[in-house]
Amino acid sequence: MLESATQTATAPAALSLPTSPLAAHAEAVFEATSPYDGDGFRNHCRRLFLFTEMLLAREGTPLARDLAYAIAMCHDLGIVSREDTGRTYLERSRSLFTREMTGYPIAAPQDIVDECLVYNHRLLAVPNLSPQADAFRRAVQIEHTHGLLRFGLPKGPVAAVFAAYPRDNFDRVLLDFTWRTLRHEPWTLVSGIFF
Repeated sequence: MLESATQTATAPAALSLPTSPLAAHAEAVFEATSPYDGDGFRNHCRRLFLFTEMLLAREGTPLARDLAYAIAMCHDLGIVSREDTGRTYLERSRSLFTREMTGYPIAAPQDIVDECLVYNHRLLAVPNLSPQADAFRRAVQIEHTHGLLRFGLPKGPVAAVFAAYPRDNFDRVLLDFTWRTLRHEPWTLVSGIFF
């Protein structure tokens, strides 16, 4: 009974996605930037949003829903963007987000948004990281472990996210990501992911 109540409290409402102008623009940016066919990359970003939302709700951490969605849709785009600058693809994702979201209301301090974009792939805990960015960081780990890590989230709602937004061709996308990183910025595997 307790798990059922917890599942209800942490499951996103019908796995819905935000539809605000900011969220719609983030989707348009994703479609214009992503070079990949299929739903794998898109569904990866949507799963990341939903896992982050579940962690934020469980921990009582505030973050506007459409902003969390926009961050999730843009969090990996730095690896394929040719217009943005930064030493790592994480920094380029932050640059892309800043460039593309100018003019849209961002309901969070800039440093929190920056942390969400720059530290989301960090495997180890980051001292003094905002709880919002740490939720993104842990959501990435839920995603990449296929739900083996859940950070206290019930198994049912996590499995429901994977079922609603299947991996499709995401394994091929990950292979391409790895190749791009090894070829152009191998230091990111250490500076950005581990430290």
